[in-house]
Amino acid sequence: MGEAVPSWRVFPEGVPVQELLKSGDQAAEAGDLISAGNWYFHAKRRGSVEGRDKARRLQPRLEVLAEQGDFDAKVLVAGLLLERGEQAPRAVALLESAAGAAVVEGVRELGFVLAAGIGVASDPVRANGLYRAAAEAGDGYAAFNLAVNFYRGHGTEKSFREFSKWLQVAGDLGIPEACAVLGDQCAKKGLDGESLQWYVRAARSSHVPAMFVAAQRYRDGIGTVADPVQAVRWFLAPLDRGNGDGIHDAIELASSMTDEQIREAGRLSGHSDEAELLVRRRY
Repeated sequence: MGEAVPSWRVFPEGVPVQELLKSGDQAAEAGDLISAGNWYFHAKRRGSVEGRDKARRLQPRLEVLAEQGDFDAKVLVAGLLLERGEQAPRAVALLESAAGAAVVEGVRELGFVLAAGIGVASDPVRANGLYRAAAEAGDGYAAFNLAVNFYRGHGTEKSFREFSKWLQVAGDLGIPEACAVLGDQCAKKGLDGESLQWYVRAARSSHVPAMFVAAQRYRDGIGTVADPVQAVRWFLAPLDRGNGDGIHDAIELASSMTDEQIREAGRLSGHSDEAELLVRRRY
């Protein structure tokens, strides 16, 4: 039987940031630095400063593992270096090593630096080959990057067929950027119910534009019956990313909702305190 895939290798669709951080903390306490670092990276991608900082604090210990030949550690160290804009050529060398060992994340990230020309001459053709290899191994981000390159004709000829194929792969794996684009495509075709489902999938993984679209559709009953609770939920949710643009809409909706409905929206969004403020404004 094959070796079990580590849980952090599967994109954690819809998992709250605090749960990602908790998984990282538990792994760190158990001495599993690779799992800890990857859980923190998942949180960081969702906009968590805490996740970023915790990943950075692991770097000295990850450096030791990388020196000892741990390929997953090499990918994490490379990611930390690239995030800070430091030692790009070294980061590329670490990713080359990990990709040579068929570490999926290393293959994908090497594709990224080659596509963008970070610390190395740009090579979008090779980047697409790496993206394809990682996507075929089940990496959703690689599938999305490959889809985008087929759409733009970056390192390949434009192909809407290939764009659609890999976009669907990424969306099915829960990658929020892909889910949001699929929502847009369904909306253009008038498939409002299906469109809303894709927007909600993206929103559940912290995609802020999708949160606002989902909120508006629940408010206006597009693709669903009007649902003020879900609308306020998604208007409040962007606060997780420091975006308060939905507050005015939430206030307006709350004026015609019951206290219980407002509190339920707060519970669902993880912003019960803000929901209480909306309740108080009614009196």
